[in-house]
Amino acid sequence: MLKPDLFTQINALIIHVTDIEYIRCSADWSLPPQIASSNKILFICKGTGIFQMIEQSCRIGAGNLLFIPRGQKVEAFTEHSEPLVMYEISFTYEALIKKNARSSVYREEGSTFPLEGEVHLSNHLQALHLCEQLHISMQELEGGRRQYRQTGLLNELLYLACSDIQDGMNQQRAGVERTVDYLHQNYMKTVPLEMLSSLAGFSPSYYSRLFKKLKGVSPITYITRLRMNRAKELLVHGQESLFEIAQHLGYNEESYFSRMFKRETGYSPAQYVKVNRKHVVTMRHSFNGDFLALGVQPHASVGIRSGEGDNAYFNAQLKGTVPIRMDGEACMDDLLRLQPTIIVCDPEWIKWNQELSHIAPTVIIPYWEMAWRDRLHRIAELVGRRKEAKEWLHKYEQKVEQASVVIKQQIGEGTVIILRIVGGKLRVYGMERNIGCVLYQDLKLNPPPKVKSVKWRRTITLNELPTYDADYMLLMASADKVDQKMLRRLLQSSEWKSLSAVRRHQWFTIDLYPWIDYSALSHDRVIDEAMNLFASVR
Repeated sequence: MLKPDLFTQINALIIHVTDIEYIRCSADWSLPPQIASSNKILFICKGTGIFQMIEQSCRIGAGNLLFIPRGQKVEAFTEHSEPLVMYEISFTYEALIKKNARSSVYREEGSTFPLEGEVHLSNHLQALHLCEQLHISMQELEGGRRQYRQTGLLNELLYLACSDIQDGMNQQRAGVERTVDYLHQNYMKTVPLEMLSSLAGFSPSYYSRLFKKLKGVSPITYITRLRMNRAKELLVHGQESLFEIAQHLGYNEESYFSRMFKRETGYSPAQYVKVNRKHVVTMRHSFNGDFLALGVQPHASVGIRSGEGDNAYFNAQLKGTVPIRMDGEACMDDLLRLQPTIIVCDPEWIKWNQELSHIAPTVIIPYWEMAWRDRLHRIAELVGRRKEAKEWLHKYEQKVEQASVVIKQQIGEGTVIILRIVGGKLRVYGMERNIGCVLYQDLKLNPPPKVKSVKWRRTITLNELPTYDADYMLLMASADKVDQKMLRRLLQSSEWKSLSAVRRHQWFTIDLYPWIDYSALSHDRVIDEAMNLFASVR
C-alpha cells in the first residue's frame, strides 16, 4: 500500500538515474525468478506482462508503470502473443534522515521508496515521451549535464505517477482488476453484470465502458475467451467428453458449446484436437516408448542422440523426431523454434521450467508415481489412440503368458536377481519398477527372499552381496570409467566368486536399454530378450 502525503515523501529523496534500457521481448518472453539488483521502474510501451512479486501477481498493460525495489524477488512472463516492449529505468536514492537549521543528513535508501508495485497512468503519451528522452539522454549526454537532465525527467515521470494516484485513477483500475481476478476463478458460472460492477465499485454502465477501455473487449466477450482457452486445454488433455467439457465451462448444451468454440477458434472441437496432435513434444525420454507402442512418433523429444549408444534402438525408432535440449535458455529456444501444440512432461521437469509451460498446453504425467500401463492409457487418451492401447496391451499380456511358460520350462523355480553398477556403486533392482516389474510381476520369475522387500532399487555393498544369492543373475554396467572400475573390482572379489549363479555359470551381462527403460515398447523388447537369454540355459 502507498503511504499518505506522497509528494512530501518524494521531495525528501535525492534520486540518481543509473541506467535506462529499451527492451523488446520475444512473443513468449519470460523472466525466471530472480532478485532485483537495483531499484527499477518499468514503463510498458506495448503488450501485457504478468509480474509476480511477494506472492502477488500484477497484470501490467501498455502505458503503465511498475516499481520494483532493490532486493525484491520477481518473475514475469507475457500474457499474450503480442511481444512485450518496455523501458527499464534503474536508479538509486538517498533518504533524508535528519534535518536542522544548519544541515540535512541523507543516507542511501534510508527509508522505503514511496512507490511500489503497479501504477496505472492516465497520460500514457507524456510518460512515453519522458522515457524516450531519458533513453536519449543516456546515449547522448555525459557527466553532470546528463545527471541533471535525467533527474528532471525522472521527477516529471514520478509527478505523473503520484498525480494519478492522488486523483484516484489507480482505484478505477484496481476495481476492474478485482473483477478480472474474479472472472478467472468463476468463468464457468453465470456472472451478472450488476454483480461485477458492484464488485468494482461502479455503476453497470460506467463499469462496462471502463472495462472495454482497459481490456479492449466487453466483460461478456472476456468471459467467453476465458471459457474457450480453458476448453482448448481440456480438449488437448482428452480426459473428458464434449458434453462434460461443455458442462464444466457453464454451457448446458454440447451443441451450443461447439458453435461457440468454432466461432472463436475457426475449428470444431474435433478439428482442433486433430490439428493439435500433430506437434507433440516429450520432455521425458521414457515416454517415447509409450508413443511408439501406440504408433505415434513425437514431433520432438529430449534425450535423443545421434550415433551408437545404450539406447541406439530407441533413437533409431525416433529417427524423424527432432532433438530438444533439456534445460534453461537452450530448451526455451528450441521450444520457441519448434512451436509445439502439446508439451508432455513429468512433475520434475515442470517444477524447474514453469515459465516454459506458457509456450503450449502442457500435460503433466507422473513418471515415478504412475504405473506404466496407466501411463500408456493416459497417453493414448491424449493422442486419440484408446483402441490401439487396449489392443496393444491385450497382445502384450498374451505374449507375457506364453513367455513365462517357456522360461519356466528352462529355469524351473530358480531365483533371478538383477544387479546394476551405476555411479561406481552396486545396485539391486526390486519388484515394482523398470526391469523388476517385467521379470517378477509380468513373467512371474522368482526373486531371492531379500529382494521381495525392495520396491524399486537398493544400493548395497560388496559385503552384502552374498545375502542376495540367486540361481540366475543379470548384470548391467555402463561404459563410464567409474562403473568399469567397479565392475573389475566386483568380478575379482571373493564375494562375487562365492555366488551360486557365478559358480554355475548362470549369470549374464545385459545392456541398459531396453532393460532399464520403463515404457511399453521397452518392456515388450525385454520379453523378447529374456526369452533369448534363458533359452541358452541347460
